[in-house]
Amino acid sequence: MKPERLKNNRKTYRDHWWQYAEKRPAMVGAIKGLDRVLVVARVSKTGLPVFVSTGQVVSEQTVVFATDQSVVLALLSSGIHYAWAIVRASSLKGDLRYTPSDVYETLPQPQATGRMQSVGEALEKLRGVTMMERQTGLTKLYSLVHDASVHDSDIVALRHVHREIDEAVLEAYGWQDLNLSHGFYSTRQGERFTVASPVRSEILDRVLELNHAFHRSESPALSSTVTASKNAGQESTSDALF
Repeated sequence: MKPERLKNNRKTYRDHWWQYAEKRPAMVGAIKGLDRVLVVARVSKTGLPVFVSTGQVVSEQTVVFATDQSVVLALLSSGIHYAWAIVRASSLKGDLRYTPSDVYETLPQPQATGRMQSVGEALEKLRGVTMMERQTGLTKLYSLVHDASVHDSDIVALRHVHREIDEAVLEAYGWQDLNLSHGFYSTRQGERFTVASPVRSEILDRVLELNHAFHRSESPALSSTVTASKNAGQESTSDALF
């Protein structure tokens, strides 16, 4: 309503009311030339990324990663990333509240590998087919993945791909000495198909050690995949270590 618009302290809101209030120029610049980007719901049970088309207006309730690379999908879908997110991020009614400045930007990342690329592509393909055939969304799909009583072939296949992703990311870090012991374990988000609790603790210790070492050395980024976070009321970009 015009009377309400006229009360707004922001001139651009008052005068250009038909436009989006926050145009996110940094994000738009970061994703320029990309046909798709990775997004993570700001608050969710899964904390998992998916590719979406850039030919749409993305909800402010998502975090946008300015990359179209399947290797990044693998990293952000790994148990290592999720374990880090759980301890670094906050929660909302039991769900993970993903904040890139606390999670992604503090995660020391390994060199990208061909194996990570392959398993990232495998996850994208299998998950897309499974969601289409089941006519279901991400949250409901992963409620099946984390349900030990579900043995459907497509769900078992998804668990296998996630096991492969965790092994590929672990290999990229050089931590092949760890036995991930995947199974169904109790977590703060309920029962999940993930790595064993003692292994999660060891992984977190190693990631934290890398984090400290990186900040002590102030090493430059290995390359510059720009990450744009579409936050409500602000923007941020960061350099990843890919």
